[in-house]
Amino acid sequence: MGGSKDGYKVLADSNLVYRLDSGWNVLKKISYLAFRLPLLASAAYFFSYPEVDPDLWGHLFFGREIIRSGQLPLHNLYSYTAPHHPWINHEWLAEVVFYGFFSSLGSPGLILLKVVIGLIIVWILDLIIKNVVPSPFARVLTLAWAMAILSPGFNIRPQLFTYLFFAVFIFLFYRYDEGKKAALYWAPPVMVLWVNLHGGFVAGLGVFGLFSFWISLRGLRNRDMRPIVTQVFVPLIISGIALLLNPYGLDLLSFLARDLLLDRSITEWMPIPPFDFSFLEFKLALFFIIVFSARRDSWYRWDFILVLLTALLALRYQRHTPLFGIAAVPFLAAGIQRICHWLENTARESILAAGLLALALYQIFWISSIHLQHRFQLVVSPQEYPIQAVDFLQRNGVRGNLAVPFDWGEYLIWKLYPDVRVSIDGRYTTAYPMEVIQNHWDWMEGKKGWRSLLERHPTEIAITRRYHPISSLLRNDPEWVYLYSDPIAFVFVRKTSSQEQLLDKFRKRQLLPPQPPSFYFPG
Repeated sequence: MGGSKDGYKVLADSNLVYRLDSGWNVLKKISYLAFRLPLLASAAYFFSYPEVDPDLWGHLFFGREIIRSGQLPLHNLYSYTAPHHPWINHEWLAEVVFYGFFSSLGSPGLILLKVVIGLIIVWILDLIIKNVVPSPFARVLTLAWAMAILSPGFNIRPQLFTYLFFAVFIFLFYRYDEGKKAALYWAPPVMVLWVNLHGGFVAGLGVFGLFSFWISLRGLRNRDMRPIVTQVFVPLIISGIALLLNPYGLDLLSFLARDLLLDRSITEWMPIPPFDFSFLEFKLALFFIIVFSARRDSWYRWDFILVLLTALLALRYQRHTPLFGIAAVPFLAAGIQRICHWLENTARESILAAGLLALALYQIFWISSIHLQHRFQLVVSPQEYPIQAVDFLQRNGVRGNLAVPFDWGEYLIWKLYPDVRVSIDGRYTTAYPMEVIQNHWDWMEGKKGWRSLLERHPTEIAITRRYHPISSLLRNDPEWVYLYSDPIAFVFVRKTSSQEQLLDKFRKRQLLPPQPPSFYFPG
């Protein structure tokens, strides 16, 4: 009987162990789900919003032209103000990629592309921090915060590839620091792609230079520079040579060297306002790093100096906040890990897992409702783009040289070329001389000398925003006829012989009205 009781006791103990193991496995599965699902939900939430960038039409149009012709246009064929000006298209390969996705999958394909790029960036950043931040919850919070910082710049633009390769470079530098001495030899092939996808390769060259300088100081202290020459400087030199593997050769590099020094009257090139709630994720991250992550020895680390430099760049030019978001991830993770250390307790971990899952479900519900409402299409707002005005021009066969607002130029190229050529578009200094750009700002803002654009270039038609000063000036100018208006745009035509047929239709009230606008890309 005693043996039988012992047997029951052993069985009961084994059942208890089995139940504990099962419960622990359930908790582990919940923790795993709480790590993966919030990341995927945050990627969808922050990266898939169906917003359209003003330059997207141009990127697709130019990509299509490159594919059809098999060559790059060397001059600005789509403008009447600078038709012979050289065009340095440092984004040509990105435009080919964008058009390839669009022609195959439509606008849902473009949304898919940017989400995939975002997920790859998040995966790379997780690889960087997972060895030093063991808590999956600290990593989730860090990566979600980084995605929030990236989000304002995560439109379908060639800059996406700069964010991707910037993360790749930082990953390679950390791998070198971990003892992977051949890691930097991956940089040159990455640079070959980068130099043809976007001019942001300059950021890659800059961070490579910073890392090389820091490693050199380490070698000088150790009095051994030989391995640094072969492992760091040789890849750096090869990467510099790789920059020449682009259709323009040295001309691209000399253009960017001049262009980066220019001031731009464009919102994304403006400083971040310091005392409002704009770019709040960035401001909080910078504050958090300074207060919770920075240590006395941080000043001896290349990655901390990189965080400070990207923060200064972002404060000066708000378009650089995503670069800060990428560089800051290791320091955000370290600070969050310190704060969340007490969450290693299993019960508290379960509570946090439930909270993260609830947040993920909210994000999925919110972004899914938007995509289901719009059938996974990119949305073109009639309150931002002249959809009806352009339809009016198309239906009435309007042809000629069209003065346009800066951020409508590429939309109008997509819709109206070759019947219409524009005064300016988002290619800015890559395709227009500064004189034309300045004339255009003066015209749009109704400044003294606003007529220069119209007098120096054969302008026949104008489309303007209702609230731009030039709209009231043209309405009161006897040389121009007010032809059409809607809640966002005016259309004017100049009294010239080339437009006499259009003016005659207008006088006889034979012009066709626009059709109801489409809310979906391409509009």
